[in-house]
Amino acid sequence: MVRKSAEKRERERGELLEQIEEYRERYEKMLEKVKEYEKINKELFEQLKEYEKNIAVLNEQMDKLAKEYENRCEKWKLENAEKISKDAIKRSLSAILGKVGEELTPLLMFKKLGIEPKDFRHIGTPIDYVAFKGLSNGKVEEILFIEVKTGNSPSLSDREKEVRKAVDEKRVRFVMINLKEELNRLQIDLWKDI
Repeated sequence: MVRKSAEKRERERGELLEQIEEYRERYEKMLEKVKEYEKINKELFEQLKEYEKNIAVLNEQMDKLAKEYENRCEKWKLENAEKISKDAIKRSLSAILGKVGEELTPLLMFKKLGIEPKDFRHIGTPIDYVAFKGLSNGKVEEILFIEVKTGNSPSLSDREKEVRKAVDEKRVRFVMINLKEELNRLQIDLWKDI
């Protein structure tokens, strides 16, 4: 019996030693993994520091580029301010001269067209003038629809073309409206609805 228990203890001791050895091997493997992770962590930390340096350099470069861009824009504005201003004045002057030219048309064209300036009526849209040739002399010889163009390449708008087409096709008529009769008719219509 003593022998059996000594053998049993020896066996248990052997099993414990095997378990201890197994745990020691596991521990060593874990230590190797920890060292490996520490190495990877250190490498990643170094890469992170390098990335941060690169980002700082890129930010500085971007700031320099932004300042350079702003400086170039300001320089361009200063260099072209006079040109831009002259162009704006030129365009504005052209528009003003166009409007003045339209208003002066009766004075400029009356001899060429044989129409007294007071026989011109400014409408503005869709055409500039209707002229009643001979009206100031008591006899209308002709009615003219006049469109004034001031640009380098005068062309009619679609609406102006439609007016010209109606005149060319003689789709023009005279209509008289008796305002008193129209107002009475309107009043009667309104009272019907009440």
